[in-house]
Amino acid sequence: MFYVKMTVLRQPRHMIPLLGFAFLLLAPGVAIRYGLLPFEFRFQALLLVSGLCIALCALAGFSLAELGLGRPLALRHWAGCGALTLALAGSVLLESHYLAAAHPPFDWIGFAPFYVLLSSPCQEVVCRSIPKLIADRLQMSGRNYVLYSSVVFSLMHNAYGDPMLLANTFFAGLAWATAYLFTRNIWPLIFSHAAVGTLAFCLGVA
Repeated sequence: MFYVKMTVLRQPRHMIPLLGFAFLLLAPGVAIRYGLLPFEFRFQALLLVSGLCIALCALAGFSLAELGLGRPLALRHWAGCGALTLALAGSVLLESHYLAAAHPPFDWIGFAPFYVLLSSPCQEVVCRSIPKLIADRLQMSGRNYVLYSSVVFSLMHNAYGDPMLLANTFFAGLAWATAYLFTRNIWPLIFSHAAVGTLAFCLGVA
């Protein structure tokens, strides 16, 4: 009985790293929503937060492989993420035909290099691999890790004020976080993220 009570009392303390990390990732979006940070600075904020997180991981002694950035040689991982990408792309196509509201024209050509080469990799590292490092240290279950990763990934897009985007990123986050449980390599997920996001932008879903 005493052990059960102590476990319950210690549980909130165990959540501090996850809550602190979530606060760091979500602070820019909250600041934008409440007018404390201009919307135009959202990408700079992403790069700043991502760089800080990666730098802290490097200082803590984590290797590139532990961050999911090892050599992407497993063909089964690419095949699995390829199938996942096709499934997500199909859902984006369906949404564009039946659910999505029209978005204003977007300069995709100018944005594409940043999105593919920087935004997608940064989001996958801070929303997939770093939370998994924290979850492993806290002995969190895979299910709870997937849920945490998906919620944080979704709420990072709060600055856009689009409920459909929050829903889309949550469900895509569930898929990508689950895939990371099996691959432990972020490269196939970066490809998937970039491909699905590109399609969503081109169809006006994002």
